[in-house]
Amino acid sequence: MSLNTSLTKFLIRIKFFIFFLLLCSLSFAAVFFVYQFFLIKNIQIVSDKKFSLSNKKELINKSLIFANRDEISKKIVKDNYPIKIATVEKIWPSSLKISVSFYEPCISLVVNNGFFELSCDGRILKKTKDVPQYLPVINYYQKLNSGSFQTGDWIDYEDIKRALFFVQKLKEINLTALTIDIKGQDMLVFNLIEGKQIIFSNSKDNNTQNYQLELIIKQFKIEGKEFKKIDLRFDKPIIQF
Repeated sequence: MSLNTSLTKFLIRIKFFIFFLLLCSLSFAAVFFVYQFFLIKNIQIVSDKKFSLSNKKELINKSLIFANRDEISKKIVKDNYPIKIATVEKIWPSSLKISVSFYEPCISLVVNNGFFELSCDGRILKKTKDVPQYLPVINYYQKLNSGSFQTGDWIDYEDIKRALFFVQKLKEINLTALTIDIKGQDMLVFNLIEGKQIIFSNSKDNNTQNYQLELIIKQFKIEGKEFKKIDLRFDKPIIQF
């Protein structure tokens, strides 16, 4: 009787073990199926320009479930220099929809071996030896070495970044710079049409200078006045007619 009881218990254990192995196998198979089912197989690009996504292969066969849209977006912008903004959307079960917009050149910076075409946030979009025909040209007091930078890099010089800021602000009040001369640490000379000049400071707050300029230009339009030079480096701007 004792032998039968022991045998029965043993068989029960065997059945339980087999059932456990079967359950584990089914669970693994289910997890594997789900994982494979939600792998990224297709990437849809929404764009008004034709281009090739450089890191597309890195995204294929990654898990859509665990894909972080913000991280993917940042990496796309970092690795694809023409792209300014990338918006990533998950399309279940296995696709990514990536909508992109592109940089437009803002200025041309004179360097030791030609020119850099820069975006408004200072990213190098193009290196060229041709004289730009349609962009404001920045003459930096110390020409940068073209070979020290690659297309897609950002120019992180404070005075150049300020010049880019004011290029955009001038456009908002319908003023276009032909050239910008960065002379030393505290003098950004914007040369406009008809010999007009606007001088900004590199040490004075950007928004303060922009606010003062907007008030001056608005008042001149009301009064019908034309200026020759506006110097915003001082607490009270100096104006020449």
